[in-house]
Amino acid sequence: MTQLVVNEEEEYWSTGYFKDQFFLDLTKPKREIKIIDGTGVTNKSIHFKKYYYQAFLKMYRIPLTKQHPKSEEEAVSFIINFKDLSPKVQSEFIEYCKLYDKKHFTLLLKEVVIRLFENFDYDYAHMSVMKKLRVSVIE
Repeated sequence: MTQLVVNEEEEYWSTGYFKDQFFLDLTKPKREIKIIDGTGVTNKSIHFKKYYYQAFLKMYRIPLTKQHPKSEEEAVSFIINFKDLSPKVQSEFIEYCKLYDKKHFTLLLKEVVIRLFENFDYDYAHMSVMKKLRVSVIE
């Protein structure tokens, strides 16, 4: 009989838990825009969540008419900065990159990012955005 040895100090993540943690990391980065009046004085700042804002800007620019993009130019690019992810999500990301083939890993990334779009319009996100979304992770 084969015995499975598990290191109790190592934490194991399921795919679902990884997607949840990845999504939560995408909701954390914030950006600030300083508003300068005519005299050059900064009197207001607007704070927004980086990836929600990116989803908001791209959401309704994706038409319902075309089903699947025929070229990379027709796909809607969503860019994630690897440094915005927590160290644990980064290491799990690398492991999943090795574990999955390109097609399945791309689907996993889309499933994480589509959650941002779902918060604006669930039906539109799944009818249009999911088909045309291309997720890129940069360093």
